[in-house]
Amino acid sequence: MEEAKLNNSVTSTTIEEIHPDILNQVLNHLDGTSLASVNSATSYLRSISSHPDLWRYLCLSTWPSLHHPRILPLVNSSPHRFFSDVFPYPTSFTPTNNADLPDELISAVDLYKNDIPISSFVLESDTSSPNPLFHISPFVISGPDIVTDVLPEELTLSWIVIDPTTGRAVNLSSRRAMVVRRHCLCWEAVARFTTARDGWVVGVLVKWWDEGLGLVELHLTIWDEGGAPVSYMEGLRVVMAAMDAERKALGEEEANEGYFEYYDIKINKEEVRQKSEWTGI
Repeated sequence: MEEAKLNNSVTSTTIEEIHPDILNQVLNHLDGTSLASVNSATSYLRSISSHPDLWRYLCLSTWPSLHHPRILPLVNSSPHRFFSDVFPYPTSFTPTNNADLPDELISAVDLYKNDIPISSFVLESDTSSPNPLFHISPFVISGPDIVTDVLPEELTLSWIVIDPTTGRAVNLSSRRAMVVRRHCLCWEAVARFTTARDGWVVGVLVKWWDEGLGLVELHLTIWDEGGAPVSYMEGLRVVMAAMDAERKALGEEEANEGYFEYYDIKINKEEVRQKSEWTGI
């Protein structure tokens, strides 16, 4: 009879009874979305999942380029905020004329093949040039040429832009290519890692000179709704607007809907223009 009672008894362990060190080991294996969910589950989990070391490890393991000596102190000062700046997509690119423009931007760029890091680099851009052409030249930040055998469909790309004065940051890449175009007569290919918001198209243009053999160019660029590159000063305003905008954790399809809407409009406008030229209307 006593044995039956023991077999029918139910014992349970609450999350609060699990030692914090054990939970820390588990949380170290979570991605950003999962860790954010844990952070909002219970007060006990929030106290543990808010530890800066967890978010620091997540930042540095997700984006190897952040190990740079100029960037690492910015991450260490508030790793949770840095991740919240960089991981979700910005909801707006609309610039304001009275925005304070930085004297310098730092780009932290990571390339992945099937989500495995393959290359990283950091760029420091002086944005305080007195050259008059600086106000009208197109906004472009170019990275070094990279030799890799990764194909456009295999590539995942992160391009984080950081204001070193404020520590604010934003990721301006769409992570995966929105459009890939290949030259029909050679090995050239161009992929756009871009998103569209409020009539602005922001992201990275990647060009393969010898697709399958390895030489790749990368350029961070900004276009208006007509597909024309914007001036450097206007581009800076767009970047700062993206940094200041609210963030939203979107799935890739939802986040990229804006680009495909822009792409469809652009294609329709081009078809109308060509028809007008052909018919003389």
